[in-house]
Amino acid sequence: MWIHREDRAAAPYASNLLEGGEATAIRNGLLAIPLPGHTLGSVAFLLEECYLFTGDSMAWSREREELQAFRDACWYSWTELRLSLTRLAEYRFEWVLPGHGESVHLSAERMQEHLRALVQRM
Repeated sequence: MWIHREDRAAAPYASNLLEGGEATAIRNGLLAIPLPGHTLGSVAFLLEECYLFTGDSMAWSREREELQAFRDACWYSWTELRLSLTRLAEYRFEWVLPGHGESVHLSAERMQEHLRALVQRM
């Protein structure tokens, strides 16, 4: 199990710790991307440049048909979450698979458009 050192207290049994703010290759095709905001140690996992497991950092809104973040569930910093999601635009992915909320599959180009729009709304 992987967790960021900053969130270690949430999973003291985790066998592997991430450190700092740089993405880390967990194995071939799997990247851990720190996304401080929801918590200081929030992390997204990108599998095969396609599937982004976002935890609680963002999800799809079926009602509004757009990506959303949850200000009222942002325990660390809304400003940092906005910066994290801005940096997330450096990566290519087609799926958003959140811990809470709706998943979505879009082309990588459309996903980038929705991600940029989310950051602007924040």
